[in-house]
Amino acid sequence: MDDLERKAGRMKRFQELLMKDIGWKLLSIAIAAIMWFMVISIDQPEDTRTYSTQLQITGMESLTAQGLTIANWEELSETKVNIKIKGQRTALDRLSQQQSDMITAEVDVADLGYVSNGDTRTAEVRVTLPSGSSYVIVSKSPSTVELSIETLVSKEFPVEISMNGMADGSDKLSEPELSMETVMVKGAKSAVDQVASVRATVSAADAVELGVVESKLVAYDAEGETVSGITFSPQDTVTVSYLMQDEKQIPLQVEITGAPAEGYHILEITTTPETITVMGEEAALNRLSYLTLEPIDVAGRTTSVSKAFDLADYLPQGVQLKEGSAQSVQVLVHIARSEETTVWLSSSVVTLLHTDSQYAYELPSSISVTLVGTEDVLENVDESQISATVDVSGLTPGVHTTEVIWQLPEGVSTTDTTISVTVTQAGAEENDSTEP
Repeated sequence: MDDLERKAGRMKRFQELLMKDIGWKLLSIAIAAIMWFMVISIDQPEDTRTYSTQLQITGMESLTAQGLTIANWEELSETKVNIKIKGQRTALDRLSQQQSDMITAEVDVADLGYVSNGDTRTAEVRVTLPSGSSYVIVSKSPSTVELSIETLVSKEFPVEISMNGMADGSDKLSEPELSMETVMVKGAKSAVDQVASVRATVSAADAVELGVVESKLVAYDAEGETVSGITFSPQDTVTVSYLMQDEKQIPLQVEITGAPAEGYHILEITTTPETITVMGEEAALNRLSYLTLEPIDVAGRTTSVSKAFDLADYLPQGVQLKEGSAQSVQVLVHIARSEETTVWLSSSVVTLLHTDSQYAYELPSSISVTLVGTEDVLENVDESQISATVDVSGLTPGVHTTEVIWQLPEGVSTTDTTISVTVTQAGAEENDSTEP
């Protein structure tokens, strides 16, 4: 009981002390607050600092609607505006930390009013600071900029790809496949008129390693210098895709139609080059054994015929010429006055191809061949230089007139293109001899 009474007594004395001279105590608190604000003002006085921000060009739609643009917009968009601002140090510190979000400098093109091609206008640079702030703009540089007004034009260009460097396997890359074959170049007429080409540069190492590369488009003038002040539509990048390819060397085949004039013959057919190297995916190359060119008509000719072919026109889809190889071929059909001579050859000079073991094949014991050529060439023909091949695949028992392919000395041809082949069942002769 004594403890409770002592605690109640102490609480009563504390309340009496708290309420004693309450007015003076409140006055003391007010004076302390005023002094605190005075100290803050003395410790953090106002200061002046300079900030930089990129100039923004707004309201371009108003010019675009009139078919106009700012010829020097790219130069202006790279301009830095220096702004001198006055304020308390703590406020300026906050401004430094969040400068990009709190300070903007812009030129609003929509404020220009009526303009036309060739006009030059001076526009004020407007600086925006945080709303409700106590900052004061002391100065800005530049405070104004010059705007050059020009007609807005656009022009379509093919997208070209340039390979940068070399890498292991880069020589086996396919022709690039592009996400877009052409691009629209837009800008002031004076800038667009300078553009001669639009190219994207691809690293050879990236093409080999990745196969698909994203590359930025760049406009160049006729001297190979970059052109600024233009934009690309629908986008300023292109996706470039490559495939790794195999290569194959194939011969060229020329078809001849018609026959030379009477008394003349085809001495030889030459192609320069004789073979070409092509590249493509394995499946596409496997289907290609030779390249057939457009037929050459020699009907009634008494002189040689020469013709050039663009090889790319005859390549199947998915196959291309190897870089650095000949892009065209020159074909010469040498026609000369002809002489004829007949030689008799043993059937042993003929090789049968694709025989079937269940059949027996018989050729004439002696074969007559009419050789055609110039007199001096025919005089020097050695029969040991002559051979032939016959494809007997698919032949069944019976007598067949079959195409024969002659291998003749240079400058010699023949009018004989067929031969007789007799096919019998293997072992039939022996079986017949055992019959009673």
